[in-house]
Amino acid sequence: MKCIFVLLALLLSACQGVESQTQKTAEPAPERNDRMAGVVIWWAHGTEPFWKFTADADGVNFENMGEPMQDFPYRVFGAEDATRIFDAKNASTSIRIRMTHKTCINAMSGAEYAWTAEVVHAGKKLQGCGERGRLPE
Repeated sequence: MKCIFVLLALLLSACQGVESQTQKTAEPAPERNDRMAGVVIWWAHGTEPFWKFTADADGVNFENMGEPMQDFPYRVFGAEDATRIFDAKNASTSIRIRMTHKTCINAMSGAEYAWTAEVVHAGKKLQGCGERGRLPE
């Protein structure tokens, strides 16, 4: 009879051990696009000079280091094969963004991105890397 109680106790403790391990297992970190889903449609950045843009359903925000942020009304990016193009004007300037579905490696960090970005803003051509969110274009 003692053996049955000992075996039962061991069995119960083994089940609790597996259950507690399952609870402690962390879920894998989400992909960058999963974190942006529902918020950002496109984003990109570049170095030397440092710049970035984000596009969501409310508009496109462009920042170039040392200059004020520029806002542009959002509209659907046009499509040419593997490239998405955005052209817009605001009260003071214009912007053209070309996102090409081609691997891009950030020269400073070595990070890899799925999209290569080219921005023409205020007559300056800027190169960088970017990502696409999961909202419809």
